[in-house]
Amino acid sequence: MDNYPPHFKKLFSIIAMFMLVYTFIEIYLARNIWTIKNLAYFIPLIVFCLLYRQGFFYKPIRFDAQFFYPPKNKPAVLLSSIQSIKLTSLANKNIHYWEITYLSDKPMSVRVLPPTMEDSFARFIEAVKEANPTVDADIFEFKLYFGFFPFVYWKPKKT
Repeated sequence: MDNYPPHFKKLFSIIAMFMLVYTFIEIYLARNIWTIKNLAYFIPLIVFCLLYRQGFFYKPIRFDAQFFYPPKNKPAVLLSSIQSIKLTSLANKNIHYWEITYLSDKPMSVRVLPPTMEDSFARFIEAVKEANPTVDADIFEFKLYFGFFPFVYWKPKKT
């Protein structure tokens, strides 16, 4: 949990606070504490807290100064060998993946779904641009509103 970004911890705290207040008001106003309605509020709160504690909601893009580490235990990729970072979508779906094309023995690609709760993908694109200034990358921006509320914006680069 210490690896979470600070804004993520603030956002979780605010959400958890509202959930707790709402749950306690519902329990206080109930005639019987163990009603199905109260359990329907309380059990998801416990599950959400446990999943958060285990890092279920935090899957950053893994990279360092020289390498990108693709998901699913694929071999590490040199940042300087990455040729393009393009926004793609699944057919007839509104699910946007990013296709990272790189040179190995032959051109290869990997698809990633960037996290929307933190800026690791935006930092990854900047690191790739430093290592390879000719990389063809689409636009991905990450901002924080009010110091804790994440906002992600992406679109294909106009050519």
